[in-house]
Amino acid sequence: MTTKVFAYKGNLGMVTDMDNGKFINNPKTAGQLGCVVHSKEVEITPEAKKLLKTARRDRGSFSEIMLTQHSDGSGSSLGIMGFGKCHFGTAFSIGRTCELSVIDDFNEVDFEVPKDYKDFIDGSMGETD
Repeated sequence: MTTKVFAYKGNLGMVTDMDNGKFINNPKTAGQLGCVVHSKEVEITPEAKKLLKTARRDRGSFSEIMLTQHSDGSGSSLGIMGFGKCHFGTAFSIGRTCELSVIDDFNEVDFEVPKDYKDFIDGSMGETD
């Protein structure tokens, strides 16, 4: 899988394999702000799926997370503003024209949230082991 989407304590995070991932765009070219990944290349945890479906919509069509149904019938995609490891927190948003049905095109998998992400969230909340 190219991108894994997960949630921890109400925070949304993503990890994208920048070296071996399959992208619709070329995120390594100059001027790119992020990655566009076909929905078939996205794994999402059940918790993240629920959280993403409640995202607030930005006033514009461009946002930190984009969910796009392809008009040519080739499926759908996830657009991510950022590269590699991304933390969107609890107040993330999607563009006003995003299609929430795209979330159902992702591969729902119950995988372990990366330890470094948990440590980051716990540290920012003042929690320690």
